[in-house]
Amino acid sequence: MEIYKGMENMFTLRRISTVACLMLALGMSRVSAQSYFSSTQEEFGKSRIQYKRFEWLTIRSNNFEFNYYRSGDKIAQNAAKIAEGEYDRITELLGYTPFTTMKIFLYNSPKELEQSNIGLTAPIDLDGSILNLAKSRVQIAYTGNEEQFKQELVQQIARLFVYDMLYGGSLKEVLQSSLLLTVPEWYMAGISAYISGDNENLLMLDRMRTAILKNKDKKIETLQGKDAEIIGQSIWNYIAVRYGKDNISNILNLTRIIRTEESSITSTLGISYNRFIKEWREYYANNQYATSEEKVQDTNTSKPTETKPNSSLAETKQKLELKPGEVDTDNYEFDAENIIKSLAAETAKAKGETTDKTIPKSGRFKEILKIKGPLAYENIVIANDVKSEFLTDPVRRMGMKNTLVMNDLLENHSIKLGLFITPILRNHDVQLSYNNNVRRVDWGLDIQRRSIALNELDNRSLYLFRPLNINTPQATVLSIDRRLYYNRFSAFASYPFSQYLKAVISPNITSTSDIDIADLGRKNLQSIYLGFRGEIVYDNTTPLFSKVLVGTRAKIRLDRSYSFKSSSENFSRMVIDARHYRKLFGSVILAGRLSYSRSLGNAPKVTILGGVENSINRTIEATNGQAIGVPRDLRDILFYDFAGNLRGFNFAKLFGTSHLLTNLELRLPLAQSVSKGSLTSNFLRNLQFVGFTDIGTAWYGNKGPFNRQNSLNTEIVGGGQNPFRATVTNFKNPFLVGYGVGVRTTILGYFVKADYAWGLEDKEVNPPKLYLSLGYDF
Repeated sequence: MEIYKGMENMFTLRRISTVACLMLALGMSRVSAQSYFSSTQEEFGKSRIQYKRFEWLTIRSNNFEFNYYRSGDKIAQNAAKIAEGEYDRITELLGYTPFTTMKIFLYNSPKELEQSNIGLTAPIDLDGSILNLAKSRVQIAYTGNEEQFKQELVQQIARLFVYDMLYGGSLKEVLQSSLLLTVPEWYMAGISAYISGDNENLLMLDRMRTAILKNKDKKIETLQGKDAEIIGQSIWNYIAVRYGKDNISNILNLTRIIRTEESSITSTLGISYNRFIKEWREYYANNQYATSEEKVQDTNTSKPTETKPNSSLAETKQKLELKPGEVDTDNYEFDAENIIKSLAAETAKAKGETTDKTIPKSGRFKEILKIKGPLAYENIVIANDVKSEFLTDPVRRMGMKNTLVMNDLLENHSIKLGLFITPILRNHDVQLSYNNNVRRVDWGLDIQRRSIALNELDNRSLYLFRPLNINTPQATVLSIDRRLYYNRFSAFASYPFSQYLKAVISPNITSTSDIDIADLGRKNLQSIYLGFRGEIVYDNTTPLFSKVLVGTRAKIRLDRSYSFKSSSENFSRMVIDARHYRKLFGSVILAGRLSYSRSLGNAPKVTILGGVENSINRTIEATNGQAIGVPRDLRDILFYDFAGNLRGFNFAKLFGTSHLLTNLELRLPLAQSVSKGSLTSNFLRNLQFVGFTDIGTAWYGNKGPFNRQNSLNTEIVGGGQNPFRATVTNFKNPFLVGYGVGVRTTILGYFVKADYAWGLEDKEVNPPKLYLSLGYDF
């Protein structure tokens, strides 16, 4: 299920190719090439398998749009009758009417629903923890069971209406709500289940009681899946029975305003949240629902009416003994139906219309069902995801990355635009990629461009020269004016073996340039490569709760590049990145990562290791070198890889053409361990405590990390203006171990990490270091 609203561009699908070609011609590119931003930006992702192509048609009813394909016309007609028949009841109960037309996609079977790409381009998360600007879409499969189909359709509609109520509105309101409002799963799943379910059925009430007793020792905020849905349904049902259905809409509206569901319940019902939870549990545990659901007969109409909430607390009105012709003005009650009919008659008379309409007691006109169609399906393009995040580039330092994802409603086609800029605009990345997921084999196009401007170099940048065999003293400041450019055009094809496993092949053409602006007489250094990339990707991870995953994801990638200029520039690189997230007990998560890479060929490329990626306060590893100078060719900097976190050490502590790194973290989310009632801010709700250890090394050549001639055991002394130059080799253990503790939380919508770590190097423990960084994973 997904949602659609707001930033809707009424482009037809035929225009997507035109827009893509135009932007490709402008030379836009992909930001995350060559793992340049390291592990936090590594993309994995699931797949969908298409066995056949659907030709969609559309019918429109009063308040909905239904999209179906061959043999689905009767299903669509039935869905329209159900949705329109329940529309007034749902909106009246919620006290909210959406301003947009919901688009419902109907599949003839659950198997065919599995082929849908909806949710593939951008994550779907209706608890507000992930911002998704694709609005008003629901997809439902027909199982052959009419009652089950009706219940699921009503539940999906109700869930979407509640989401739109809490997070909808202008783009500003959506962004603000997504940052400040996060509700537990029982809240969203429960209200939709309550609206669609038979809450007076004793079997259903017994199921609620069983679920409550089963989870009596658990905090309801931590519940997931079916238990969260049933318990949430029981909470909303209890509110309706005990306090009246009107209070449901009051709580929902207040939640959007004050941003917490607990405070909304407390303010609306006038009791503390803990007392409310206690009384709710007792209501079901003691079978109080068995008597509270009895109906009372109206003596005047002999029609069943619901028992009024809080009837034991209501005051009985004192009726006066009236004489003929007298009226009790204090207790006089107007007939609401007659008033509505009178107003309707006056309105119709003013418009010259007839008043032959059915008017329910709710005070609404019951609209006559109108269905228009079938019509040709219009596959419009929408803005699905908008993101802005700060990144600390390994070479160009702090900058901002902005990403816009546009796709059609079915997410068969998507365009991703991205821009990374720093305060020095000459340092930038621009991206454009197009994905086509219509058939079994997904394919796409990708253009990348990166610009690096190197001007004044100091101790924060001179580490770039170390892999180029120039160890410049820390106090040195070099003034240069060099431009490095990286351009890459690639096409790719992805074959999914299953929803979780896929193979990707990507041929590409890459060009690199090194231009010396200070010496325009010097010939520019340029190379063009023809290459390919192959990947095997596995990803079965699912979100357990906000910012926490469970499952496994892994990637094996092989890059090979052949230079048109000289075979001496040929190189290849293999990368393995495997991560596993496991729930141990309670809310404690064990997360592990294994990273390995190896570069071969005549011009192998370097991986840098040490410190924390995307760090705000990084410290560069010092050198004792004495050589001063600038390498003639700096283009290898464009291919530097950054392996990930090795905490307890300075940035660029190690480097080599191969690396091996292991990260282990024990994560404890605070919100899952204490009552959310005591957590009044998003800062506390996303707070995590972490214990970690990192083990890693990097080396050159084929002899492995214990080869004495690696970056840790080898140091160049002298050179440059010093006539003495020597290579000193020591005998340290090549593996570095870091360990420590940390915290993570959300500040102004950004996930911020603080780690305090010690480094163990050759049996000696280094002084502890504090790292501040941005990013979600290791």
